[in-house]
Amino acid sequence: MRRVPVATALAIATLVGTSCTTTEVRTIRVPVEQSATASAAPEATASTNGRPGVGSTTVKTWDQDVPAGSLTASDVGVTATTIKIGHIGDFTGQARAFFGPQLDSLNAYIADLNAHGGIFGRRVQLVYYSGSYQSPDQVLAAARRLVEKDKVFAVVTQSGLDNANTSAMRYYNENGIPCIGCHAASQISEDLGASIFSNLVAPKIHGEILGAFLAKRLGKKQMALGFCPSSWSHQVKDSIKASFERYGGTVVDERDIGTCDQQTMEPTVTAWSSMVPRPDVVAVTDPIGMAEGAAAARRMGWSVQFTGPRGMAQLVLDIGGSQTEGLIGTTDGLAPPGTNTAELQRFRRVLKKYYPKRTEEQNTLRPWADMRMFEEAARRVGPNLTRAGLAKTLGELRGWSDGVGSPLSFAPKKHWGRSAIAFFRIHNQSFQRATEEDYFTINDF
Repeated sequence: MRRVPVATALAIATLVGTSCTTTEVRTIRVPVEQSATASAAPEATASTNGRPGVGSTTVKTWDQDVPAGSLTASDVGVTATTIKIGHIGDFTGQARAFFGPQLDSLNAYIADLNAHGGIFGRRVQLVYYSGSYQSPDQVLAAARRLVEKDKVFAVVTQSGLDNANTSAMRYYNENGIPCIGCHAASQISEDLGASIFSNLVAPKIHGEILGAFLAKRLGKKQMALGFCPSSWSHQVKDSIKASFERYGGTVVDERDIGTCDQQTMEPTVTAWSSMVPRPDVVAVTDPIGMAEGAAAARRMGWSVQFTGPRGMAQLVLDIGGSQTEGLIGTTDGLAPPGTNTAELQRFRRVLKKYYPKRTEEQNTLRPWADMRMFEEAARRVGPNLTRAGLAKTLGELRGWSDGVGSPLSFAPKKHWGRSAIAFFRIHNQSFQRATEEDYFTINDF
């Protein structure tokens, strides 16, 4: 009988200002009712669940056999038996609704990976810190702690406002720390730096496709456009506007909505609904703003099409409920709802096993895709895993399908990996695909 290890070592810290105070170091276990029996190592030798099996004397990998006991430490954070990676999120207040699912998805992936032998026999350990996603000082402090104190090999999935991420990304680049799933749109070009790799779509391309889709595919003519005070929001807003107008539409109003919460969205939507003629589409470059705006419009009896980049998050449904019916958003390069690749089937199976209350949404899919990319690159590097080797291998991925989204390709000055996006529609308080096509590029218009 296969016995599955479900424990992952995590160091947990709370960040205050620029300081980090460790509150405890402990082992987080998946609740027994959510998992199989815990054990130290899997016993089967056959490949199962799409992963290599583990025998008593040989670790069977995708491309070669590695004699047991032959591995040694190959770089910082990599020992003969473990690979230590880091993660930064904000697990306090409302932000937890975004970052909590990300952490759970990472833990589920790692538990499944370790249950099937790890990477070349090395088990993956995750160290994470919680700090405000709006504070550059706290995010940078967490990044330095991961690298300088915890000695992580790499960082996987670092979300938050791009303004807060920029300093940490600069630090990773300066120190050669690979960061998979990190991005900051305040870096205007597609070049995020030699060590930074995003599995999402660059904001300029994202906005171009969305604007073209609204004008050409949906036939919208009059747009009200709202944005929030982040560099990513500004860039995607400018791109939506330029593309929408290029294909014959008109942006009749454009405004900064600040926090994009109910307090700011209500009067904004009221103003838009009073325009003559009324806009036939409203685009808001923030998921919370999309949900609050759609709810406000429905309360006043205005059935305008609400849309925006991203938005496939459980929080959108929780905020707007049935009033989000018909809202259209993008998956930011991730697969549209209902896609059934082998990798997505595994994602659903593993997530349900370890975290049955979590759903398939952008905040569980994105970190899964980040770990998928990390594992793929680490296996391509081979047993002698190094930071430089990982970054080089990631940069050489061309047209690689991770089974989670549109193909990924990187180049020396292009570290946003995807160039195609899918569209979803909310129906009966669930995410459904909005088109028969899986993905769109700007060339499709």
